[in-house]
Amino acid sequence: MKLRKRYFLLIFIAIAPFYKFVHPENYCFGDTDLVIIGGYMVLFAITFLVIFFNNLYLITIKRELFNYRPVLIAVVFLIALYTTLGLHDQNIFKDKVKVYNGFSKENDVLEINLFDDNTFELKIIYPKSYCVEKGDYSFKNDTLLLNKYNKVKGNIIFDDVYIYNESYKSLNPIYTGLPVFALKK
Repeated sequence: MKLRKRYFLLIFIAIAPFYKFVHPENYCFGDTDLVIIGGYMVLFAITFLVIFFNNLYLITIKRELFNYRPVLIAVVFLIALYTTLGLHDQNIFKDKVKVYNGFSKENDVLEINLFDDNTFELKIIYPKSYCVEKGDYSFKNDTLLLNKYNKVKGNIIFDDVYIYNESYKSLNPIYTGLPVFALKK
């Protein structure tokens, strides 16, 4: 099976937007990322149409058989992109143990997700984007200790130590002025 250079170009352009979905550390995702992904989709569509119509031209002129490879690449790309867009901010290999919600002073939604493998995500949800900080957590008596992987200097939204209030089912920071998180039901 002989693959031509144009198919490698089509595959490369199809794989390129997926770098926006790989988040091993802290990240932010929003409208600008969706515009970049949309740009890759337009570039892919143009390349696909050029290759497809070239193949149709070769069918009529040289009496070749229909080449299904670009259509197969396009179908796989669209299915993978649709699935990844829906699942990129979810941890499909981890189970959430508890989720706590709160609000910042600017009324941005804050969320602490605790997972079964003792990792957590701190999510700040803005109107057109969101940012996620990751790390490990541990409980000591009624205290939740958060150890962030990459500590952001000047972060005044989240604390590293929270006291669990059993009666209100909430996390209270040890420093005053920071938001209180309530258990999501």
